[in-house]
Amino acid sequence: MKKRTKYGLLLAGTAVAAIYAYNKYISITASKHNALQRQEGLVYPWRHGDVFYIKSGEGSPVLLIHDAHPSASRAEWTKMVAKLEKDHTVYVLDLIGCGCSDKPEIEYTNFFYTQMIRDFIKDVISEKTTVITSNLSSSFVIMANHMDKTLFEKIILINPCSLEQLKDIPDYWSKCKKAVIQLPFIGTFIYNLTTNTKKIDFDFKEKYYNKSNLVSKGLKDIYFESAHINGSKGRFLYSSMVGKYINNSIIHALKKLDTPTLLIGSNNIKGTTHKLDDYHKYNSSLTIVRIKDCGLYPHMEIPEQTLTAIENFL
Repeated sequence: MKKRTKYGLLLAGTAVAAIYAYNKYISITASKHNALQRQEGLVYPWRHGDVFYIKSGEGSPVLLIHDAHPSASRAEWTKMVAKLEKDHTVYVLDLIGCGCSDKPEIEYTNFFYTQMIRDFIKDVISEKTTVITSNLSSSFVIMANHMDKTLFEKIILINPCSLEQLKDIPDYWSKCKKAVIQLPFIGTFIYNLTTNTKKIDFDFKEKYYNKSNLVSKGLKDIYFESAHINGSKGRFLYSSMVGKYINNSIIHALKKLDTPTLLIGSNNIKGTTHKLDDYHKYNSSLTIVRIKDCGLYPHMEIPEQTLTAIENFL
């Protein structure tokens, strides 16, 4: 019995040491390339944490908001900024919980980001702006517009997430998953496994891009660093996503949306036609453009075609 106890303790100790070593390895290697280039930007001291952003160009304001995911950041818009800043004052930010912005240990909700976007426009841009965003963050913009009609001149949503996904609210199991991921030791380990380099590589190949040969190692380094800087505290946003706390049905706001709005959808993504038709069913005033040969982020993969659709709408 004593031998079994000793053997069990030895195995447990080895497992703990291995988990600690893996977490430490991820923490050290994540920012070794300084891929996010934090020295280039500005900081908006929001009440829930500092929001990192970059301002460039001159002209009417355009705000670029990346997808809501701990590995995402303002880097999603790099190719678009260089083109838009020729005619516009471009603001591109890192959402709280992402990139170089603060990553507080809180519960992240749809309303949390709705408030952040509203306050950033009011306090930093200080005038009506055109906003361009993607996937899950599209829901924040629609809700922000519903909250305050003075925020946006025009709205452009790139591959907004489905209305069905947004209706999926927390349940018992999702709450349990959220609680586990928030644990400081084992939760960090689980998070690190689900946002490691292999998973990021898989996401680019299977979701983000249609042609994976266009993805550079430098871009994947940025996504890896964004997910793990600040001691992998991106897990708190991730836990809220797994727990479904960040979802919120936007149908009521969509029905009342009267700001000129463009939806851009990628035909290569399964279900895009149904998803866009669903949006149009609740608001027939929406302008819809479908593009091909791209994944979830056409503004990264085929920026020229995406920009053409945007410029035609603007």
